[in-house]
Amino acid sequence: MILPGRAHLGHILRYVGRPLIWLLAWDVAVTALWYFMHPRWTAEFPALPLTLLGSAVAVYLSFRNTTAYARWWEARTLWGAMVNASRTLGREAVTLLPNRTAAATVVHRQVAYVHALRLHLRRQSPWDELGARLPDEEIAALRGVANVPNAIHARTAAWIGEARPEPILLAAIARTLSDISNAQGGMERIKNTPLPQQYATYPAIFTHGFCLLLPLGLVETLGLYTPLGSTVAGFLFLALLQIGNDMQNPFENLEDDVPLTTLTRGIEIDLRDSLGEAHGLEPVKPVDGILW
Repeated sequence: MILPGRAHLGHILRYVGRPLIWLLAWDVAVTALWYFMHPRWTAEFPALPLTLLGSAVAVYLSFRNTTAYARWWEARTLWGAMVNASRTLGREAVTLLPNRTAAATVVHRQVAYVHALRLHLRRQSPWDELGARLPDEEIAALRGVANVPNAIHARTAAWIGEARPEPILLAAIARTLSDISNAQGGMERIKNTPLPQQYATYPAIFTHGFCLLLPLGLVETLGLYTPLGSTVAGFLFLALLQIGNDMQNPFENLEDDVPLTTLTRGIEIDLRDSLGEAHGLEPVKPVDGILW
């Protein structure tokens, strides 16, 4: 997740640098053709359809970006629910389970679970992370399942049942475990259900097509300033296109994603603090203005 701060020109240019360079080259070529040859089509190119096309593309991009941001925000909301449910489970383990050993087992398993969920959503291998957190025999069993975090969560629920807390206390813990399962299900729904292909293909076609037509409609009015005007206007459309591309998949381990590493580290710190452990962990710090 990119943190709010001062915008840097270099970062802005890198964001849409490659298509912007191609657009600038096209603008210069159209301007040079107009300057040296004065073709008739520059004077006859209709301005009104270009204006309407630009408005339609802007509306379409805005709608797509709103949908993409809704997915990103729902992903962040679900992880907020996971943070809260994990804290609740830790508190319930410490206060409701029969002894400290049982509480520590549940807390450490929940820490392993959230790290496994982070890696599961990012399609990364979990074994290095889980090797130091779970018994070897459980790791061996987990290698044969498709959904590692769900298997860990199910085993945690079974272990709590084996601890035999009072029925009313078990019901309270079961509600928290259900909240955790529901949050994971929502995250997997976002991960496994991308935006429709039309939202990925059509915006790119319309935006690039509009950028190609833009200097043809501006050159008769702007003349030698066409590369400047067309490139600036094209940058706005290309940036809108890229923003939607970045926001629509919030679990890809890219700089615009939900900061899963930061969130899982925060959960681990909170849970281990609830046990009074001296863990020495610190919150994840941003790297070049980015939280991972």
